[in-house]
Amino acid sequence: MQTYRVAVVGCGAVSKNHGKALVQCPYTEIAYAVDCVEERAKQFSQTYGGMVLTDYTELFSRTDVDVVHIVTPHHTHPHIAIDCMQHGLHVFCEKPLAILPQDAKRMIAVSEATGRRLGVCFQNRMNASTIQAKTLIECKQYGDIVSAMVLVAWDRGGKYYSQSPWRGRYETEGGGTLINQAIHTLDLLDYLCGGVAAVSGFDAKLRDDDAYEVEDSAMFHATLCGGGVAVGYCTNCYPMSKQCTVEIHLEKATLTVKQSGLTIEHDGLMEFHASEVATGEKSEWGLSHGLLIDEFYRTLSTGEPFVCDAHTGLAAIKLVQAIQHSKGRRIQLV
Repeated sequence: MQTYRVAVVGCGAVSKNHGKALVQCPYTEIAYAVDCVEERAKQFSQTYGGMVLTDYTELFSRTDVDVVHIVTPHHTHPHIAIDCMQHGLHVFCEKPLAILPQDAKRMIAVSEATGRRLGVCFQNRMNASTIQAKTLIECKQYGDIVSAMVLVAWDRGGKYYSQSPWRGRYETEGGGTLINQAIHTLDLLDYLCGGVAAVSGFDAKLRDDDAYEVEDSAMFHATLCGGGVAVGYCTNCYPMSKQCTVEIHLEKATLTVKQSGLTIEHDGLMEFHASEVATGEKSEWGLSHGLLIDEFYRTLSTGEPFVCDAHTGLAAIKLVQAIQHSKGRRIQLV
C-alpha cells in the first residue's frame, strides 16, 4: 500500500487524536505540523513528528505532502480545504465540514472538479456498536425502522468557551451543542436510519452564562427518509455525565446504540454487546479516530468509497441548520 505524507493543520486539543492515529497508521507519515501559533506546532511536532510551519500555504510549494488534516476552528474549514484541494492535496477535515451548507457544497464541487478526496471526521461511525446496528438494520433481521430517538446530554459552560475565543460565537463556531457536541449523534441518526427527510425543532440558550451566545439546548421532531419518525433532545447543561444515545425501534426489536455497546431488545429478551470504551477527561471522543483515519487512507489507496465522505458532512450541517432555524416550522431536507 502507498504511504501518504501528511500535514496536520491546526495543532490544538483535538489534533492529538489525529497525531496518535497517524503515527500508528500503516499508510501514513507525518511530514508537517502547522499552526499559526508556532508553540502549538512545536509541541505537536515534538510528540508526533513533522516539520513546523506557521502558514498552511507554505505547503503548496512543497513536494513531500499528499494529504492535509484540517483541525482548525470551524469557520476556517472551507477556505483551507478549497485552497488545499486546488493545490493538489487530499483533505481529511474535522467536523463540521463547514458552518453553512452552501460552503460545504462549494467544497464538494471543488473536490469533484479536482479529483481530490474530501473526508470528514465522524469517528463514531466506526464504533463497534454502530457497525453492528448498521448490519442488523440493513439485513432487516428485525424488520423496518418505525421510529428513533436521540439523546445527547453533556456539560459545556463558561470555562470551556473561555479557553478558545472562537467558541461560543455563531460567526466562528456556527452554534453550540448542535454543531459541536450533538452533531456526532445526529450523524448516527442520519446514517443508521437512511437519512432525514424533514425536521422541525427549537433551540435556545437556557443557561445564564455570558461566556457564550450560542444555543446550549435543542429539541426536534423529524421524518425519516424511509417513512419513520424521530425525536431528539440535546443539551450542554447536564453536569452529571455524558449521554449520547440513538434508540431505534424496528418492527420486531429495539436497538440502543451507545459508545459503550449495543443493546438489542426482542421477544422479551435483552442482549448487551459491550464495546471497548475510552476513559479520562476526554472520553467522549471515543476510541475510533484511529479506525476512521486508517479507513480513510485504505480507501484512498484502493479508490473505494469512504464511509464519511463530504456528502456525509453536508447532510449533518443541513440537519443542524434546520433545527437552528426551524422555530417550530417544518423544513424539508430532501
